[in-house]
Amino acid sequence: MSGEGVVAGPLEGIRVLEFTQLIMGPQCCQLLRDLGAEVIKIEAPTAPDIGRGLPVTHANMRPPVFYANNRGKRSLALDFSTAAGHDVVHGLIAEADVLVCTLRPGALDRAGFSYDACREFNPRLVYAVGSTYGPQGPDSDRPGNDMIAQAASGMAWNTGAPDAPQGAGALIADTMGGVTLFGGVVSALYARERTGEGQRVDGSLLGGQVWAQSTELMAHTLGGHQYERVGRTYPWLSSVTPIGIYATSDGHIALTGPSRVWPEFWRAFGRDDLADDPAQLDGLARFARNDEFVEALRDALGRRTTDEVVALLEQLGAIWAPVRSYDEVVSDPQVLASGYLRRIDHPEYGQIVSIGMPLRFSGGVPEPSDRAPNLGEDTELILEEAGYSWARIGELRDQGAIQ
Repeated sequence: MSGEGVVAGPLEGIRVLEFTQLIMGPQCCQLLRDLGAEVIKIEAPTAPDIGRGLPVTHANMRPPVFYANNRGKRSLALDFSTAAGHDVVHGLIAEADVLVCTLRPGALDRAGFSYDACREFNPRLVYAVGSTYGPQGPDSDRPGNDMIAQAASGMAWNTGAPDAPQGAGALIADTMGGVTLFGGVVSALYARERTGEGQRVDGSLLGGQVWAQSTELMAHTLGGHQYERVGRTYPWLSSVTPIGIYATSDGHIALTGPSRVWPEFWRAFGRDDLADDPAQLDGLARFARNDEFVEALRDALGRRTTDEVVALLEQLGAIWAPVRSYDEVVSDPQVLASGYLRRIDHPEYGQIVSIGMPLRFSGGVPEPSDRAPNLGEDTELILEEAGYSWARIGELRDQGAIQ
């Protein structure tokens, strides 16, 4: 519960049990935690979240995957393959509001904690499952990961240079999968307020990637045409507009087109011949000659420095942004002022830039936590809160059920 002067998040009072690895599930639960829910991350003592062991480099063992996606959670190190551990999990599920699982397909089912089994003793439970391919279809039981989903969904095909597909520069399938699963959880919690009953929610990496490409896939199905990669940006949209990332003489800039009419744009860049071209005032004619105008843009921007291009675009009221490196993003005043990234004093890492919240609420949310838990650091306290005596906790440790 929140103390005096502490903002309560909209999900305060919700208890989440997390059985997840790496990014999709942890990121879903991170959003739940940031919005005020209590998240208990249950990890096997001898096989914890793989993200704990993925270092920045071979010489820097700090784990960015685990830290980014598990801040403020509580860690229960417990082996529920043991009889005693199984009983502990059963008791925790009976009191939980949400269970999130992104382990290999069927892992909880085989342990005796399928949705149907859990519903018998906790009908209000929201049971969320994240997988690679989704719960139905010929690939539903196959394992996978971010890159597999990018490949299977068409994202990798749609990204890259004309001669080669490539994955995105971030783990976008994991992130989109986590966000969609999060949306399913909060929707099911809202439905529970009306019906009094929980339900199962299924999300997947593949489903999130297909949803993320809804516009591009509709362009494909409506046009009946496979748009080829252009190495500039979205293949379909690039085929009818000059939207894209362009090289200047000393950098790169993203441009989505001027907000004023095209003739003014071309005149500002010294191309009076194009400014007087009737096609600039006719959208369909401009679309048909898009390749020609793209080449003219490349030439016009490539002859100028980024500062010179920016000055002209600002005068025109165009929509643009510099292509920023991560060095620039983590110090960007807009990103920091919005709280999307935060400068903090970490108790172990010192002064760092950490992850913030992507949402804002007029009622406020708690300050994001600055650290992720050590493996099993909350085990004893969680069990004590669940009614276990210190003697019984000692027995569980002796039986190998907890760490």
